[in-house]
Amino acid sequence: MKILVITSCTGEKSVSRDDQLTMEDFKQGKEHLLRREEAMRESLVSAEALYSGMQHQRLMRGILSASTTTQIEINLKIVSAGYGVVEPSRLLAPYEATFIGMGKADARTWARQIGIPEGIRNALAQPYDLGLVLLGDDYLQACELDEQIKLGGPTLFLCGKASAAKLPKLDLLRPVLLGNEDAKTFSCGLVGLKGEVAARIIEDLAQAPVHLDSYIQRSQSTVLALSKPVAGKSKRATTRLNPAVDKVIDIPDSWWKKPHRDKLRYFIPDWDDQVDPDFDFETESHSGGTGDWGNQVYAHQMFAEPNYDGILISKIVAEKSKKKAERINQCGVHRYLRVPRRYPVMGDCGAFGYINDYEPPFMTSEILDYYTRLDFDYGVSIDHFAIGDEVDRKRRYELTIENARDFIVEHKKLGLNWTPIGAVQGWDEASFAKAAKQYQAMGYQYIAVGAMVRRRTPEILSIIEQVRKVVAPEMKLHLFGVARLNALADLVKVGVNSADSASCLRKAWLGGAGNNYLTVDGLEYAAIRIPEAEGSFRAKRIVSDGRASLEKIIRLERACLDAVHGLDMGKASVDQVLDVLHEYDQLITPDRQDNRDHLRRTLEAMPWKSCPCDICRAAGVDVAIFRGNNRNRRRGFHNTYAFYHLMQRIVSGETIPSLAKRQLELPIGTDEDA
Repeated sequence: MKILVITSCTGEKSVSRDDQLTMEDFKQGKEHLLRREEAMRESLVSAEALYSGMQHQRLMRGILSASTTTQIEINLKIVSAGYGVVEPSRLLAPYEATFIGMGKADARTWARQIGIPEGIRNALAQPYDLGLVLLGDDYLQACELDEQIKLGGPTLFLCGKASAAKLPKLDLLRPVLLGNEDAKTFSCGLVGLKGEVAARIIEDLAQAPVHLDSYIQRSQSTVLALSKPVAGKSKRATTRLNPAVDKVIDIPDSWWKKPHRDKLRYFIPDWDDQVDPDFDFETESHSGGTGDWGNQVYAHQMFAEPNYDGILISKIVAEKSKKKAERINQCGVHRYLRVPRRYPVMGDCGAFGYINDYEPPFMTSEILDYYTRLDFDYGVSIDHFAIGDEVDRKRRYELTIENARDFIVEHKKLGLNWTPIGAVQGWDEASFAKAAKQYQAMGYQYIAVGAMVRRRTPEILSIIEQVRKVVAPEMKLHLFGVARLNALADLVKVGVNSADSASCLRKAWLGGAGNNYLTVDGLEYAAIRIPEAEGSFRAKRIVSDGRASLEKIIRLERACLDAVHGLDMGKASVDQVLDVLHEYDQLITPDRQDNRDHLRRTLEAMPWKSCPCDICRAAGVDVAIFRGNNRNRRRGFHNTYAFYHLMQRIVSGETIPSLAKRQLELPIGTDEDA
């Protein structure tokens, strides 16, 4: 089945430059354009990858999905106000040119000059089974469509009512009118609606080609009925995969040479922290229906380079669901995480997951096979927290040591090519040091100290100092679960070589009233809580108790969102925003402590505006709003960016004034992350 798709360029692009092409460059002719493109050769991108507007992104989801089947052949044409009609594979330079706002006569003259009317007529004249045209009014005018054009097959024009009235009357041409009600139905903003509907049509035909006849019937309702979600079958939206997200990241050479790794490396634990890259904040809609590994991205996919030196995966977490376990077993850990093979991935058993069991649920042979089969770089022996009464504590302690002994013996016997790490447990300085000394004798060159998360920093440092006294200087030491900014310099001094922690990420939604958003200067701010009215159990209870109607709750929720966005655009004052936020917060959570002081500090500083990270530049104020996975985890991803930059400065010996001040404000003997 051949499908012709004609869409337009978008103002948003995946690559931008200060010296990007402008309309003046295009008007100076082909030779000038070639010289400019040569000067920015490293920034040339294929047309299908250059445009990042919502219509293009949603359309490409459907096209990429169809590429996995042999039943569909897509012929994509993109109408560019600078380049003319281009193929998806053509390399383009970043540019700024549009027909929107251009006078009608000027637009037609320029469109003819770059061959748009001729290119579109030629594309439409070729034989195809279905045509999908996604052009706005300005671009349709540039195409100069009239009754003389020939259509190679039935063609749907996805457009608004005004554009439909200007289309020529042809037997094979049928407009499909889209408006605000359809945007609500498809949970998509108007700007991306044509792309969303087209993607659904393509996905449907890829799965059921027999629907083609239905799509080319006269009734517009048939098209929208087939492409929209089926009402009444499920309360949850259908999950749609997005092949565009499942790509291994490219890491620049400079990242591999960062000097801090000679002293301390930072690993982040995998907890399935993913977001929809195309989430629509305006309509609160997920581009894939519901979240899934197949339509969401990790933090390291949203930045130019990772904000951590490696990733830690616990077996308990990796196998928490059958679906995830099958994926990891099929892909291996690097491909599953979408990182290059040389990127460090560490595995452990996840002792926290079986802390209350009499003994770990794994055998050494099983774990060795697991690390080898999934291609880990580092594998940690089976440990068990040394807790309980004196007898049970000692039993767990000895079991951990025995497991470590079996682990390295079998590792050597099998000649495995990944690095074994001995897990050290204990309950005081002496017990940790005693175990570490035995690991040294077993032949370990890398050990990991656990059970530290709930200990205060001074106690952790004291334990590490005692461990360091009984092992060789070249022994590498990993610290499980602790990478506190205020402690990093001291961790380096006592000889910690690597550490893992998800604290900076999870503070985004689990932190206290004033520390959800971390800046690259070490300052912390409160997130702006605006609970979802229709998804909040508190809101449902308020309605059922008769304290307020759902309509009132939704109205206040909308007022909060509008006020915060208004402040961001300079159209509202801090006091106005605080008033409406407080009214909504008191209705939803009247028992919550008044946090207006924390919110005032956030609203006055507006830290997202000055943040250089890719998350804040793309999401703006929405990254600071405490509301749902796609905002909260984005804020967490931002926090990893800030943390990683601060960590590198600290490890290099720099003092961060804000962190030093925060430490001074803490009572003696306390630790803010303990």
